[in-house]
Amino acid sequence: MRVVLTNFGTVGDVQPFLALALEMRRHGHDPILAFSPYYASRAAALGLPFVPIGPDLQSEQREVLKAQLATAISFDRMRMLFAPIAMALPQMFEELCEACRNADVLVCGPVQPAGRMVHEVTGIPFVSVQVAHFGGGGPAAFQQATATVINQFRSRLKLPPLQDPLTADANSPQLALYASSRFVHSVPADWPAHYHMLGYFYLDEENWQPDQPLIEFMESGEPPVVVTFGSTTYSDSKAESDRVLEAISLSGRRAVIQHGWSGLAFECNLPPDVHCSDYTPHEWLFPRAACVVHHGGAGTAASVFRAGVPSVFVTHAGGQPVRARLAFELGCAGPAIPYQELSAQRLANAITDTIGNTRYKDAAVTLSKKIRGEHGVAKARQLIEELVAKVR
Repeated sequence: MRVVLTNFGTVGDVQPFLALALEMRRHGHDPILAFSPYYASRAAALGLPFVPIGPDLQSEQREVLKAQLATAISFDRMRMLFAPIAMALPQMFEELCEACRNADVLVCGPVQPAGRMVHEVTGIPFVSVQVAHFGGGGPAAFQQATATVINQFRSRLKLPPLQDPLTADANSPQLALYASSRFVHSVPADWPAHYHMLGYFYLDEENWQPDQPLIEFMESGEPPVVVTFGSTTYSDSKAESDRVLEAISLSGRRAVIQHGWSGLAFECNLPPDVHCSDYTPHEWLFPRAACVVHHGGAGTAASVFRAGVPSVFVTHAGGQPVRARLAFELGCAGPAIPYQELSAQRLANAITDTIGNTRYKDAAVTLSKKIRGEHGVAKARQLIEELVAKVR
């Protein structure tokens, strides 16, 4: 079975599809990754076939992510930020159509709007995969701008407009998969029969090895706090870095800071009890942490839940407050800190409280045991096989 897997966006948007591609390959299928050129090296490192879709729009994505941190943003401003993506959409559609030539099925994430269009135009069997729980489409201006941009191109293809093209309207009418855990978010009672919540899609990189400085730091003292804000970007990364470093100092804890897209603490003078790292797989790093300070991105939160360690959520935008609330209700995190209310002292207090309260750790361990039994990618592969067999 030839499977084309595609999505647009950040590492968290792409990582679950890498995990599913590896699962497909393990069971004799031929997965083809169709992403932004930015991810070509990740595909090569995993030995997976890769087709570039559209231009590399990482800088444009960073500007959109920065805009989402604003307390108020206009529709006109969002539409201007989306202009390069709007210009690239025809190219993305054409290249994805070509990638799907002779394919058996297209597996698509919600932030790749070309995927549903390819299905509607060509009739290729279509599987949608949502990775970010429910809702969380961003500010009203963001949703309005994306709908405007996408519907303009859909009209050129004589396709009807969509109200919510990057969330609910991204779901497949044939097979809609949610890479989320039923132990974190309950399954809605009114779901259609072709909707399935399977568990998270984890990418385990068995051949990855940490560098010696990281190993030495981890072995030189008590488990550190891990700070990672993933693909979040800031207008002033230096100020954010200073605030995080001050919070770590006030907490009196050791820490590992992941640079992420913002380059957090990239050019700072670090004290001996702080270590910085570039890409480090969460499945290696998080279980070795005392707690994880993070933004609540879908992939990061999923990794923390599996690791069995408590969290400090610093929520920025989108569905992050939803995941923070769910973690709080499950008892594995304290109250979230909205980014607009973040201070060094408040973050330090949250770190101290989270590590000092054993009930957070106990709840995190309990949740981890449940999540590890779900095997989301295996279930997804089986459902995709069933769909293709049915439509052939």
